[in-house]
Amino acid sequence: MKITADKNILWVKECFSKHGEIQLLDGREITRERIIDTDALLVRSITQVDENLLNGTNVKFVGTATIGDDHIDKDYLNSRGIYFTNAKGCNAEAVTEYVFTALSLLAHENGLNLKDKSIGVIGVGNIGSRVAAAAKALGMKVVKNDPPLKDETKSDEFSELQDALQCDIVTLHVPLNVGGKYNTYHLLNECNIHSLKDGTILINASRGSVVDNKALLKYLKSSTQKILTVIDVWENEPNINKELMKLVDIATPHVAGYSLEGKINGTKIIYKKFCDYFSEPPLWKAEYPDIEDPVIRLESSTLDSQLFRIFSKIYDIKSESNLLKSVADSDNIGEAFDSMRNNYKFRRELKNYKIEGTVEEPLDKFIKTILSFE
Repeated sequence: MKITADKNILWVKECFSKHGEIQLLDGREITRERIIDTDALLVRSITQVDENLLNGTNVKFVGTATIGDDHIDKDYLNSRGIYFTNAKGCNAEAVTEYVFTALSLLAHENGLNLKDKSIGVIGVGNIGSRVAAAAKALGMKVVKNDPPLKDETKSDEFSELQDALQCDIVTLHVPLNVGGKYNTYHLLNECNIHSLKDGTILINASRGSVVDNKALLKYLKSSTQKILTVIDVWENEPNINKELMKLVDIATPHVAGYSLEGKINGTKIIYKKFCDYFSEPPLWKAEYPDIEDPVIRLESSTLDSQLFRIFSKIYDIKSESNLLKSVADSDNIGEAFDSMRNNYKFRRELKNYKIEGTVEEPLDKFIKTILSFE
């Protein structure tokens, strides 16, 4: 059996090489000519998998070690009888912690009290549901928007998009759907971005094109209102809008889901599906390294300072944002963006740390909610 894989899928060689010949390539160098005799193709979001790539190849199995699959032409795969799997939910905890890391930093820098804020969670799937539950545990008012779930469940717990956009915090966690009843392409656009009120915190850790980047840039440059922006995903990655990157408050290179646990989960999920499909015995088991300094000591008594202490210990998002912004004037922003992603030092999730000190409500409930996620 021949397996072709994106070389930046964590531990892909150790995992899959036990089952056949493995060819490791940069995700942007996976071409039809290089996979003609491949049986199993393993990719990330940077590889477009469609007829142009697969026509005339021997590929029978496609796995993407990502939760999103808008880079996969599933209709074409179905027409060819090619099995497909994504890694749905693999990094949900990592993205949830990314959101609260960003929020705790902005609260710390701007003197905000998160407990008093409302949060509009747009998209309430694996990630959005976790964000909503954690925010509720923290005492925030949660407004949930998810038209597909509302139609499916007929529940009145879901609100209109306009209601979510008028919250103090707006965080996007939808898949990218282009057109149709549940279109999310440019969900936030020139027409509705003015619904954001002064002081809003806007977070996009879903897909770049969910937010019209040109409209956001125009708004940040011209609006009399000041909003705080956290952008992890961008249109036209890796050649992102450098002017927009300079203006947002926190800019990261599509790494919200890049915890070690999240990346291992992605590999584990597609590996299990691979073994099931090809009737191969599972021969690989993930091993998690210890953390050098796993203790988080809480000294301050205020909720927001304790949140900042916890999440800044886990993840230095400020330094990461500064690093990305430092290459804003680079002649090749795409190369720098990809380099940061491909050489990323995976952070560890909260469950690996021990918190010492006085933990009172609602922080205790918040931490227990975060740790309860499967």
